[in-house]
Amino acid sequence: MKISLRGVLAVLLFTAVLLILLIASGVFDPKLAGELQKTLPATTLTVDQPGQTIRWLDEPLPDGDFSLRGTAVFQSGNLDSGIGLALGDAEQALVVAVSPLGYVLVQQADEVLLPWQPWPHVQLDEAPNEIWIDVRGSEVTVRLNRELLWQGSVDLISHRLGLFSEGFGETAVYIFPVIEIYYHEEY
Repeated sequence: MKISLRGVLAVLLFTAVLLILLIASGVFDPKLAGELQKTLPATTLTVDQPGQTIRWLDEPLPDGDFSLRGTAVFQSGNLDSGIGLALGDAEQALVVAVSPLGYVLVQQADEVLLPWQPWPHVQLDEAPNEIWIDVRGSEVTVRLNRELLWQGSVDLISHRLGLFSEGFGETAVYIFPVIEIYYHEEY
C-alpha cells in the first residue's frame, strides 16, 4: 500500500487546524469551580504602613469548592509594595500577592510557600494583574494572569475573604476593580 505525500500533508494540515480550533475555543483551559455567583464592587486599598496587613471583607465564601478571581491595579505611590487576596482567618490566612515591580508571594500564616520573587507573567506598573484561586477540598491552585503559579494542599478552617497588602516604604494606592466568586448554587 502506497501512502501519498499529499494524503499525509492533508492529514497533518487537518490535525493542525483542529488543534488550533480546540485551543482557541478554550477546550484545554482550566475550569472554574462553579458559576459566577457574586461580583463585589470596586475596592480601593491604601498601603500606608510597613509590613503586612489584611483587611477582612464582610462577604462570606462558600464552605464547599469555589473559585475566586480578583484583579489588582496599582494606582499611585510607591511601586515597592504588594497587594493581593487572603483566604481563611487572621491566624491561618492563605495569601496570594503581586507587586507592580514583577514579584509574587504565596504564604499561609507564617509559612512562606513561595517567597517574594520575580515571575515573568506579572504585569508591571499600572497594568492589571488577575489573581485566580481555586479551592477544591484542601487542594488549592493559584493562577496569576491565567498562568499556573502555585498549587498545594492547604487546610482552610475559615472561609473569609480579605485584601492583603505589604508595604516596604512610602504610601501606595491600589484598586480592585473586580472580585468575582464562583461556586455551585447548592452551597
